[in-house]
Amino acid sequence: MFRNAIVRTPSRNMGQGITEAGLGCPDMDLTLAQHKTYIEHFEQAGISVTVLEPVEEYPDSVFVEDTAVMIPFEGGTAAFLTCPGAEPRRGEIEIISTAISSQVDEIIRMEGDGLMEGGDVLLMGKTFYVGIDTRTNRSGYEQFSKAVTRFGFKAVPVPFKFGMPHLKTELSALDEDTLIMSGRFAAREEFAQFRKLTVPDGEEYSANCLYLGPKLLAPAGFPATAELLDKNGFKPDYIDMSEFRKMDGGLTCLSLRW
Repeated sequence: MFRNAIVRTPSRNMGQGITEAGLGCPDMDLTLAQHKTYIEHFEQAGISVTVLEPVEEYPDSVFVEDTAVMIPFEGGTAAFLTCPGAEPRRGEIEIISTAISSQVDEIIRMEGDGLMEGGDVLLMGKTFYVGIDTRTNRSGYEQFSKAVTRFGFKAVPVPFKFGMPHLKTELSALDEDTLIMSGRFAAREEFAQFRKLTVPDGEEYSANCLYLGPKLLAPAGFPATAELLDKNGFKPDYIDMSEFRKMDGGLTCLSLRW
């Protein structure tokens, strides 16, 4: 499914980043160990991983997914550079632009009052589902929708007001036809055509899984969700994400993939 990925090594001051989790400050030695394990799973799946240097100026910069959305097309890849709704993160855009410029065929930039974070964007087949919330606004969605149309995709807006950072905080893909989600998304018409698994109350964090094609990654420590996945034929590799969870981060947040 993916051939390439970009990740960024966590900065030592990651604990100074944006979070509403209330779970305390991350243990940086454990954070780095978890990040290393994350990369190893990509490599085991045959995905080429570019590891960027940490950026101490931006403690949230490990969550590279928010800075760009990769748009695969026949013969190449475009990158849509976002403008984060979280204002302290906006300086990350030029840094990621420099890092990915040699790896993509075209770079498209957000303009004007458009806001978007990649954590609000879920690609299923030829459709991008885009959360519209406190981090991504209507102008950002419209600019992105116009951009992806050029490459044969369509975009569908998914407005919500649940008080969580991103669409994919509680919604992600398990394979090309199946979504896992919290109960807050279970009845949404936008996803009516998909097979859906709903995580139990209290295990909402486990709805952020990462489908790589040959591998499915899921956060460790959620036994009811693990049972749900097993009963439905899914055999993911479970990864301890405890330190990234403290900073509102999940499996999808830590990489750009194409």
